[in-house]
Amino acid sequence: MENYKGGCLCGSVRFELNEPPIWISACHCGTCRKRTGSDYGVSVVVDQSGVKEFTGRTKTHTRTGDSGKDVIYEFCPECGATVRWHIMLAPGRQAFAAGAFDDMSWMAILGEMYTAEAAPWGPLGCDAARPGPPDDDWRAALIEKTKMALGGAP
Repeated sequence: MENYKGGCLCGSVRFELNEPPIWISACHCGTCRKRTGSDYGVSVVVDQSGVKEFTGRTKTHTRTGDSGKDVIYEFCPECGATVRWHIMLAPGRQAFAAGAFDDMSWMAILGEMYTAEAAPWGPLGCDAARPGPPDDDWRAALIEKTKMALGGAP
């Protein structure tokens, strides 16, 4: 599973997944814009059981999300690159920064959220798009789209 390896900019933090992600999505919220320096951040969401290895020391930053639950970001203290985050609204799942993967050629962004906050040039035009935060229907649709895109059964 060579495609599912990655790490930070300087290589001090490394990770490997042992299964494909649940979904890959773009987020146009203000936090993702500030975190990435772009109009959106791309999240590769996985079940915690899908993380085969995570090595290296990280620092964390915690903020309260729109849901009222914490979001805990992990970043490399050496180079500052955000590698993953934990959303307490979704226990047992983690999100990895798409740009932290060594190879992104297999990725397909199939959904986006907070499109109402996007820059005029920012929306990607995904079928699964939400003007605000994700809901259960959006998540379910994105999970099925991702299974199909990555070769799984619906």
